[in-house]
Amino acid sequence: MSLETTAGTLALLMALMGPAHAQSTGSTSGTGSDQMSGRHSMQGTITSLDQKKGWVHLKTHEGTLILRVPPESIRNAKKGDPLTVNLALKDNGPAKPDKR
Repeated sequence: MSLETTAGTLALLMALMGPAHAQSTGSTSGTGSDQMSGRHSMQGTITSLDQKKGWVHLKTHEGTLILRVPPESIRNAKKGDPLTVNLALKDNGPAKPDKR
């Protein structure tokens, strides 16, 4: 079964080493598409998933993505399914200072 998931807003956090992690930010209200940049689609194969919590491990040609998506979006998915994920970046401004 071929699945395609399009998350309105995915914040992509990429580490220099190890797998990339992406987390859904939920509702897209107040985030116009003009604020999004770096749009990219990645295709891969689901290597593991937790349908109750919304976690998906997606093996791609570039490496493994570990994604957190709305659980209902993967309710029919299973290990071995092909999956396309559409990603976009959003600049949230400067980091807040550490309060230590």
